[in-house]
Amino acid sequence: MSDMRLVAKALDDFGDDWHWVILHDIEPRGDRKFYASRVDTICGIVLDEGGAVVTLHDTGAPDEPNCPRCQGSGLSPALRADLEAILEAAEAAPV
Repeated sequence: MSDMRLVAKALDDFGDDWHWVILHDIEPRGDRKFYASRVDTICGIVLDEGGAVVTLHDTGAPDEPNCPRCQGSGLSPALRADLEAILEAAEAAPV
């Protein structure tokens, strides 16, 4: 399986910046549809982590994102893993 990186909006309201969106472990599911095990952005926005079928639409995206964090190096894989571990621990902690 492979990843796909594309410039897209992260939110449905289209008021957000353009981001580098990563579809992880994609499998084709028809015309312009892919199953992705996880969907997130280079700058760290998690859009879906339980698996999703994504349909690609031509929204007139630019060649490069305008999100400042996506234009840079984004979050390092180590920092992203640390943040995910902290969030998982916080969700599991008793209230």
